[in-house]
Amino acid sequence: MKKFALQSAGISALVMMALTGCGGSTGSTDSTEPASPSATPTVAKHYTNDELMAMVKQIKSPSGKDLTVVSSEELAQENPIKALLSMFTVEPAECKDLGTLGGSEVLEGSTTAAGADLNAETGVMTMVTLTSGVDVQKLQDSMAKSADQASKCATMTLSMSGQSMTVSTEKFEGISTVPGTLGYKTAMSSASGSSQTTYMAYAIKDGVMISTTASGKGAEAAGVSAAGAMMDQAAALIK
Repeated sequence: MKKFALQSAGISALVMMALTGCGGSTGSTDSTEPASPSATPTVAKHYTNDELMAMVKQIKSPSGKDLTVVSSEELAQENPIKALLSMFTVEPAECKDLGTLGGSEVLEGSTTAAGADLNAETGVMTMVTLTSGVDVQKLQDSMAKSADQASKCATMTLSMSGQSMTVSTEKFEGISTVPGTLGYKTAMSSASGSSQTTYMAYAIKDGVMISTTASGKGAEAAGVSAAGAMMDQAAALIK
């Protein structure tokens, strides 16, 4: 489940729904407002890959279980989900490149670690990604780029094998109390009536970008608290 779970929350939800024949979702990502052009890039606090991995291992899923941890090297490998996405017809057409949406993109020169859990009882997949090693401006630029795409692709239609699904994304407040947190909600529904929700939250603390996600059919009831709990735990570990 490692690589699958951590490519991008929305994309993971899309894959889950596609594999069960009921439709999908695309990740909407989120972000901070771009920094002022005149702002001087801030030197971020740097953590090594091992240090980030150690942090992720301390974060508990909402069910209390240990997360499945993924290293920076594994995250940097080619995204296997792009092949699946290429099978979909996407409208608007400019939203076809869904692989760039999501908080798990590995930035050049950065250190990264992530963890995921699938709660069999609630059906909610939770994910957390920590990114360090680059200046804050680069983190802000990455988030702003994703946010711009999420805005342009706020409403989409995905079609494959005679099935279609509608994917809508909007900003969502209240996922976490971590200062500067930006949240998004992505709702997907298929023509057959199946639906799924993804909640995503993003924040930068002391030069570390935190991305958390909760997705699945049970996310409407438990997604906000699940993503928020993981964001709060991660932020508390960054000192």
